[in-house]
Amino acid sequence: MFDQLLVGAAPGDAITRSALMLRGELAELGQADIFSQHIEPGMHDLVRPLHELPERVNHDRPLVFHASMGSWPVYLALRDNEPRIILIYHNFSPPEYFVEFAPEVAGDLVRGRWELGELSPRVERAIADSEYNAQELRALGYRQVEVVPPTPDVDRLNRIIPAPAKLAEITSWGPGPLVLCVAQQLPHKRIDRVFAAVAALQQEHLPNARLAFVGVDRFEKYSRSLRVLSRTVGLREPHLQGRISDAELSALYLRAQVFLTLSEHEGFCVPAVEAMATGTPVVASRRAAIPSTVGDAGLLIDDPDDPALVAGVLNQVLTDPLLHRQLVGRGVSRAKELSAAVSLPQLVRAITGPYLETAS
Repeated sequence: MFDQLLVGAAPGDAITRSALMLRGELAELGQADIFSQHIEPGMHDLVRPLHELPERVNHDRPLVFHASMGSWPVYLALRDNEPRIILIYHNFSPPEYFVEFAPEVAGDLVRGRWELGELSPRVERAIADSEYNAQELRALGYRQVEVVPPTPDVDRLNRIIPAPAKLAEITSWGPGPLVLCVAQQLPHKRIDRVFAAVAALQQEHLPNARLAFVGVDRFEKYSRSLRVLSRTVGLREPHLQGRISDAELSALYLRAQVFLTLSEHEGFCVPAVEAMATGTPVVASRRAAIPSTVGDAGLLIDDPDDPALVAGVLNQVLTDPLLHRQLVGRGVSRAKELSAAVSLPQLVRAITGPYLETAS
């Protein structure tokens, strides 16, 4: 009954996963398809290519468009074929972070905001997955914006048996505490801050501390600079994981004593919610939408550019059993508040409610 459009569909991507969960609910009302310009391997049986969008069966219904990146082909498809749009805004990354490593992406991000402005007369309902994102839409001229959290399946990793081989690998790293960071290798995620902070933790507090970083390599130039940086700051034996399975990720969360993200720009930050759901204390930068996502369930860093400061906070979490237990408890409670069980029905109502009420 309601179709969705993505710029890109990829395994493990939070927006793709949210769209798939939403389709499961929308399919209860009738046929519901997902279309995308870019479709990575493993997704072709779940997502239809963009060029098939004009043939969609539900053309009498508004198209649900997940906006996260500018795309000229997507914009043209919407402009030429879709007079009615329901917009779900997941945030555009700041373009300035991509100028050095991927100027074409920076251009897409700049144009993406223009595209959103141009499409606004066709948007019947605008939904943002955080108040931070809603403010960005309002700055683009959108008047009525409803805030509905995204739909993370927070219990997903708790339902999966941790990979035995990965557990054995983690054990081989040694007995020290494990700091875990999960983020795509993108400049605004500021993985450089994470490397510097854990290096300071090793040098000033806990020599046996280890870092496991899980992040898909998006731009080779940036990824190469991170590997050089890890040596420059003196980070000892970082375990760079790349793309891994959910069973392997479950093993890492099981063994991690703290989750660290020092991103500069997040529209929500799903990995922090996954960490809280698995009982892993969260230390995060006080930036963008992260404070509203984490709430008082984690420790927020006002100056994430100070590695000594971050290292001191990490050391607190890793050496104070009472603080560790408190963060675990708060995190699990906060993750339940943001779970798909709570947010997915809200999103379905926000999308379908006005149209089903009119039909009845």
